[in-house]
Amino acid sequence: MSRALERLREMFDDELLIRTNRGSEPTHRALHLCTRIQRLMPHLNGLLRVGTFAPVAATETFKITASDYSAIVLLPLLMARVGKLAPKVTLRILPWDDTVIQRLRANALDLALGAAKEVPNDLRTQVLFREEFVCLVRRGHPLAKKPLTLDRYLSYPHAALTGTKHLTQAVDRALKRKGLRRQVQLMIPYFVAAPWSIARSDIILTLSKRLAQRLAKVSHTKMLPLPFDLPPFDYAQIWHPRLDSDPAHQWLRRMIAEVSVTY
Repeated sequence: MSRALERLREMFDDELLIRTNRGSEPTHRALHLCTRIQRLMPHLNGLLRVGTFAPVAATETFKITASDYSAIVLLPLLMARVGKLAPKVTLRILPWDDTVIQRLRANALDLALGAAKEVPNDLRTQVLFREEFVCLVRRGHPLAKKPLTLDRYLSYPHAALTGTKHLTQAVDRALKRKGLRRQVQLMIPYFVAAPWSIARSDIILTLSKRLAQRLAKVSHTKMLPLPFDLPPFDYAQIWHPRLDSDPAHQWLRRMIAEVSVTY
């Protein structure tokens, strides 16, 4: 180890490791080199795999950022497939936040699952499906007895999912263009808790159709069509082009695309 370190010091003209009261610590140059090497690792791994990937023996850990929407809509079927085909592979699901783009660029993430809107040109996207919107109300709600009109939609209080600002804003903008406004009685950031929060009241929840279908099955709620036009959106997987040709990453993207077709 000492001889290897000495060669590295000569190669990079830097001490790389220095002794301190707390032991050995990397120099600034060493930390910089480490960051650069981490960015190169996917390419090196791809070379070592020689264009092949054997799922049954693979031990990779994939870091995927996703909202609880993705976890509910995509993860159950994905885990069933991964568990069967690649039992030693680990999917590490991380929360979606404002740093997703930076983390993809810095190689801190393998993949992001989210709306394809406003993805920078230096990243890759594959649209998985197009999502539209519906309403959820409690079973036995008066609105479920007759066709839902816009007037009836606005005559009851609403819940807003604050964790998805684009949805809340899209609903309110669409109504504002008509000179209308809804009464929001509940503001909640949790997809999963929202249906149970309205299950004993007359509150209306507007949300994406695939999510509503799954939540209605396990909560005391019923799905109704939205009584006005709200533009759908494309849901996609997003990654950095450095991973385009990586066999393991290609396999993961293919698995996600295949389970998306099911919905």
